[in-house]
Amino acid sequence: MEDIKLVNLLGSSLEDAFLDFDFSEIQEILETLKDISPIDIAHVELLQQKALRGADICSEYLGKIYKTVSYLESKVSVEKNRASLEYNPENVKVTMEMRKWAGESSSIVEELQIKLAKAKGSKALLEKKYDILIKSHHHWKDIASGLKKSY
Repeated sequence: MEDIKLVNLLGSSLEDAFLDFDFSEIQEILETLKDISPIDIAHVELLQQKALRGADICSEYLGKIYKTVSYLESKVSVEKNRASLEYNPENVKVTMEMRKWAGESSSIVEELQIKLAKAKGSKALLEKKYDILIKSHHHWKDIASGLKKSY
């Protein structure tokens, strides 16, 4: 078996195309869990496995999105500082407030902040989906325990 290193799961680029993450399987699992009534213990255990499978997919995406959010936050900070330091209009005494404004109003910073906002929104969505799947797993696990005791 080939070694699977963390870089294979996390990716080597600093910024992932998080908007292109494939949610098909996760949504399919959530739909299945929402609309199903288990008929026996084997069925409940299958639902537990499905919930864990969805959580596993989410956890891989979460690792990538955390990395991307951290990178974008750092990049925003660097670009703000660069724009502030480079702000130097002629014949004007530049104040700290002017430099701060220049850093915050830079078009590069604005683009990065929009991308960061999308990444943070994606991160929040992934975290919520992960929580739902883990709670579903525990719900089905509790049901399975109850069914085992009743036999």
